[in-house]
Amino acid sequence: MKDTGERHILNENFNNKSEFYIHLMHIATYEYAKNFVKGKKVLDYGCGSGYGTKMLSENAESVIGVDISKEAIDFAQNNYSSPNLEFKTIPEISDEKFDVITSFQVIEHVPNDNKYVEDLKKLLNPGGHLLISTPDKTNRLFNHIQQPWNIFHLKEYTAGSLQRLLQKYFSQVEVLKIGSDSDLVLEEINRTKKQKILTLPCTLSIYPYPVRVFLLNALKSLFELKNKLKTKPQKEITEKSKPNNFTSQYSQNDIKIQKEMQYSTDLLAICIQE
Repeated sequence: MKDTGERHILNENFNNKSEFYIHLMHIATYEYAKNFVKGKKVLDYGCGSGYGTKMLSENAESVIGVDISKEAIDFAQNNYSSPNLEFKTIPEISDEKFDVITSFQVIEHVPNDNKYVEDLKKLLNPGGHLLISTPDKTNRLFNHIQQPWNIFHLKEYTAGSLQRLLQKYFSQVEVLKIGSDSDLVLEEINRTKKQKILTLPCTLSIYPYPVRVFLLNALKSLFELKNKLKTKPQKEITEKSKPNNFTSQYSQNDIKIQKEMQYSTDLLAICIQE
């Protein structure tokens, strides 16, 4: 499966601290979710490449990972296996019920977020938990005037807007923040703030989706062309070819998930079915 950036695929190659932070954040979110799934029947909705579904299978009674992409499901089936683990496309789950549903980094991709939440609610057993993670747009976008600069995202949320959406369907909703006390999180925050400014002319709220995507792709092409035309000193090339050692300085334990923190990048909502 080609790594387009739409789905997280595990690898050991990180070009910078921001990429490594994103990787650790994905892993830490699933580690946190493992606390909810012991002995439970679990659905990982929007499982992508399947690494997180496999993590959940270590604690759960059974886990099904589903995705809209047949390519993603094929990749997951070929790379992750366990006696209590299955991968299916979304239409294949029919009317099954689950004790816990995880859906990480998915809601920002769906065209109708109300239908998405309503559909997940129907799949939950009474007393079941729904866990949803998504980027926090606070540092990523100018409020009211800017659409997502990630071409795969249709909408992004603040803690408040995510809470209001979920409270339409669940009476018990808690929204936590995902971040870190280490300097690693600042790399990602600074990256997103730069993206916010750089892409603003291409992402104004007045643009329909096709126009936004066209402008963002054009901007990306311009930067790629600029990088090709740049000539770098041999010494700089040699230095950049050296393996980075920053990955040994941090681990998933540096990622925190809690109600309040100074530096955060993402949100984790926990909903309980009555």
